[in-house]
Parts: sequence; structure tokens; C-alpha cells
Amino acid sequence: MPDSAPLRCLLVDDEPLAHTVLRAYLDRLPALARWAGSCHGAVEALQLLRATPVDVLFLDVDMPELTGLELLRALPHPPAVVLCTAHAQHALDAFDLGVADYLLKPIRFERFVKTINRLHDGRASTSGATGSAPPPAEPPADSVFLKTDAGTERVRFAELLYIEGYGNFVKCRLASGRVLLVAETLKNLQSQLPASRFLRIHKSYLVNIAQVERLSGNVLLAGNHELPVGATYRQDVLRHLR
Repeated sequence: MPDSAPLRCLLVDDEPLAHTVLRAYLDRLPALARWAGSCHGAVEALQLLRATPVDVLFLDVDMPELTGLELLRALPHPPAVVLCTAHAQHALDAFDLGVADYLLKPIRFERFVKTINRLHDGRASTSGATGSAPPPAEPPADSVFLKTDAGTERVRFAELLYIEGYGNFVKCRLASGRVLLVAETLKNLQSQLPASRFLRIHKSYLVNIAQVERLSGNVLLAGNHELPVGATYRQDVLRHLR
């Protein structure tokens, strides 16, 4: 299928209202995307996907018999997948599975358009005989999902001032002054952040390099906060701040 052709979109959701909304959204974007079918359960979708090639799968998470995540794990070669759910706590599992995007219900039309535009513009050439889709897009490169006691929150890298280890939790201080207590170890969270933007300065501290104002001795100033620099990290800190 040529890159300029509309994306073929399959809707999978057990709620009739979700089909009505997304079908109406697709009808407003005929040059970019078109409806390729609707399924009200994951088992039905499995059968349809064997016979009908699609480019994008709009997939609900909470469905009877088989959840959306279970369906996604069962597909050997899934198309680009956009998860649609009212529950933000599925975000981390979603991106672990390589979904193209994650839309929270109620889905706003402008957010839907952004997703369609990105998928349409980023589609690679496909073989027309198989109708295969490109690999799902990576998670947005400017943010991370953090698990807090209030749910899962998306935080942009630019907002993160520094991160402090706190046992099996971390405290994330934002440039706005907010502090998020996140159920994650410092080591695991560091692995989710780009090394080019976040620097380990101490066994208990990670700092956003762009927020560093000054290094004086073994004290680093970031957003008016003084942070300790560990002896084993000092040379690496100096190398990054030159």
C-alpha cells in the first residue's frame, strides 16, 4: 500500500459507544485513515485479523474472555497498536509491549488526530501482498511514565529536576516544585531515562543535566537545590559538565 493511502483501522472494544466515537473520528479524516472493521471482543478480533490486513489496531484493554493486552501478546506479527482505555495504570505494560500510542478515554478528537497523523506520516513502505504493517513506534522520546499512589503519571524529561533514591522508592522533584513518590528503585528508573540527559552523581541521586547550574567541590546546584556528588561519580560528572 502506498504511504499516502489512508490507514486501515480496526476497532476492538466491548463498549458500543467507543465504536461510535472512533468511527465518527475516522469519518472526519478520510485522507488519513479509514474504518476497516469493528470487533466487540478479542477472540472475534483474532479471527478477523487472520483474514483482513489492517495497518492500525485500536484496542481496548478491559474486555471479557481475553483482555486487550492478552490479545496483543497472542499476535505473532501485530499491526501498529493504539491502546484505548480509561485506566492509566496500563500505560507501563502497554509500552513494554511496544504499542504505537496510548489513548485515555474519553478520547479527545485533537488527541486522536495527533495519533493518526504520526502513524500516517511515519508509515514505512509495506508489501502489498501481505498487508503487513511497520513495527510499532517507540514510546514518546520526551517523557516517562511514573507510578505514584495517585496512579500513573506521564512526566516530561524537561520537568524532572532530580531524582533521589529512597529505598524501594524514589522521590522525583519537578521543576515546578512538586515531589512525586514513585514505586521504583533508582537503578530501574535510571534505565528508563536517556543517559544523554540524566546523570548519576551519587549512589542516591540522578540529576537532569540541563538543570545543573553549578558544581562547587562535591556539591552540585540544580534548581537552587544542593546535591551531593559521590567520590566514585565525580570524574564522570566533570566529564559530562565540561
